[in-house]
Amino acid sequence: MVQGLTIAHEQGLTPLEIECDSTEAIDHGIRVRCLIPDKLLRKNVGISSKLIRLYACSGHTQKAHELFDKMPKRNVSAFPWNSIISGYAEKGLFEDALAMYFQMVEEGVEPDCYTFPRALKACGGVGLIHVGEEVHRHVIRHGFGSNGFILNALVDMYAKCGDIVKAQKLFDQIGTKDLVSWNSMLTGYMRHELITKALNLFRLMIRDGIEPDSVSISALLVAKLPFSIGKQIHGCVLRRGTNQELSIVNSLVDFYADRKKLKQVRWLFEHMHEQDIVSWNSVISAHAKHPDEALSYFEKMVKSGAQPDGITFVSLLSACAHLGRLEDGERLFRIMKERYDISPKMEHYGCMVNLYGRLGLIDKAFDFVMKRMEFEGGPTVWGALLYACYRHGNVKIGEVAAQHLFKLEPDNEHNFELLMKIYRNAGLIEDVERIKLMIVERGLDTSIPPYRSR
Repeated sequence: MVQGLTIAHEQGLTPLEIECDSTEAIDHGIRVRCLIPDKLLRKNVGISSKLIRLYACSGHTQKAHELFDKMPKRNVSAFPWNSIISGYAEKGLFEDALAMYFQMVEEGVEPDCYTFPRALKACGGVGLIHVGEEVHRHVIRHGFGSNGFILNALVDMYAKCGDIVKAQKLFDQIGTKDLVSWNSMLTGYMRHELITKALNLFRLMIRDGIEPDSVSISALLVAKLPFSIGKQIHGCVLRRGTNQELSIVNSLVDFYADRKKLKQVRWLFEHMHEQDIVSWNSVISAHAKHPDEALSYFEKMVKSGAQPDGITFVSLLSACAHLGRLEDGERLFRIMKERYDISPKMEHYGCMVNLYGRLGLIDKAFDFVMKRMEFEGGPTVWGALLYACYRHGNVKIGEVAAQHLFKLEPDNEHNFELLMKIYRNAGLIEDVERIKLMIVERGLDTSIPPYRSR
């Protein structure tokens, strides 16, 4: 460590001035911080600022904020504020990012061109357009209204907050549009399902000599495009030689999987130069109704050394539930926890309840919910159990599942209807009428006719 500090000093570098996308560099930086006396940190604004940036961009936002609170003369520069705002925004803590931004405004710190894109990202994250409009007014007030970097962020913010017309107007104001500009508008159109506008924009983008990247291609492929148009985009990918970019091939796999084109899915997957966890999850998910193939791909995944995640097991358990593969489902659920140390989430429990329910093992499904779940069941779990009770005519457990759902989803008519069907099939006409009355009292669908015995 001492030798490293000496070399850095001889080169005129500070170990804190390192790239934040390097895990090794982050670790070195944090170790260097241990060598810096707190007294020096309280005196040196520059070192404090760089440490805050280091912590924030590596995801240690709490440590960054603690250091920020102790920082002397923190209002001299926007740099430490930008670091905290960015750190929160990157972690999806958008409200915290905005709180920091407005605290910055309140304390009279002069924002720079790096402040606003981070704040606007947070606005888009919370989806509050009135907050975004206020930040936009600050942009104009500080003279950054024509900054291309900030205009791109404004386009993205308005699109995420629901004002696609304002996003389009700002996009048109950008003098020299770069790839980020086009992608911001393209993803905005797709978010609002304006597919025709998105396709026209994509053509204009190519005509203007902008080379589409994985963001551009993926934005189109994840939409509900007609199959013929998706094939044209695939052809465009092939012509431009981007057919080996991992994220693009993953998007193509998803596109064909959504349309049940398993032959194309398998061909694309087998011809990939490399596969990541997204690739494996996509091909396994595509075979959710074909458990043998899904399990086969899982075995290949394990042999390749790839590490499965929670999404992998949702797809596998769903495949087992689809065709009632009890032993496989129980084995996968067990190794998910024991071998891969993955804590089951609601979706995993829902798959298991669905598996037991399809096989008519209602008591086992109920015990699984009541005794094996580590948290309260949600609509996914209780909904699967209620449907199983309807399929197999279990009134007692069906009532329990329905009562939980009535509390979790008080406005979901489907739950009431399923319980009514369970009662009706069991000949419990008075209970049918009682549920019908509940529906009317809650102001839900009153079009369900009362049951009349014959």
